Parts: sequence; C-alpha cells; structure tokens
Amino acid sequence: MARKANTLTPQIASKLADVARELREHIYGQQACPEWGTRFTQIEDQGMQVGLELARVFMQQTVQHQSDGEIPPEALDCEGEQAVIDKDRHHETIIDTPAGEIEWKQPKTRLKKTRRDFFPSGPGTGN
Repeated sequence: MARKANTLTPQIASKLADVARELREHIYGQQACPEWGTRFTQIEDQGMQVGLELARVFMQQTVQHQSDGEIPPEALDCEGEQAVIDKDRHHETIIDTPAGEIEWKQPKTRLKKTRRDFFPSGPGTGN
C-alpha cells in the first residue's frame, strides 16, 4: 500500500510517540502491551482504530476552530463584491473522510448586491 511522505516535524513526531505510549497504557493496562500471543492483526486493527479516530478528531476540531474564528476579508471577496457575515445563521457542513464523518457549522454570509448566500471556504477546506 502506497503511503504519502511524512511531513511532520520532529517535534510533532515526538509528541505523537508520547501520546501513543500513553494510549497503550489506557488500552492494554500498566504493561502497555497486549498479552503474549496476541495476533498482529488484532494489534493492527486497534492501532488503525486509534489512528483514524485521532485523525477524525483532529480534523473536526480544526475546521470548527477555523469556522469559529475571524474570517479574513479576502475570504469574503466574491467576484469583486464584499460579503457581509450573518453571525446568527450557520450552515451545517458534513464531509465524509477516510477517518469518518466530519461535521461543523460555517457562518452564513450574504452578497448585498446580488442577495446570494454563500459559505466562504478558506484554504483549509479542500483547497
């Protein structure tokens, strides 16, 4: 199976190694490993479940944090018209990823001249 090149910094890789050690203790107990004789496929399944859930939670938190933050003015420029943010209205967005479903609320915006609603997608949501 082909795998993308790892672009994580050494600091992030080190932090993930620490998290993995801690999770092994939570999953397997104080010995931090399964009983002797446990099939590798079982360890692999648990590892993939942990990894995919970490990826899903990471993406979920990231897009929601981005959506909750301040929208840069350039993201509100649509065909030369500046949009206005409607802070009281949101659009539920759901994306299916290999790690699972990601859901978050995007602020609704409106173009004054054309009266069109749109949801600005910044560089982190598929671009």
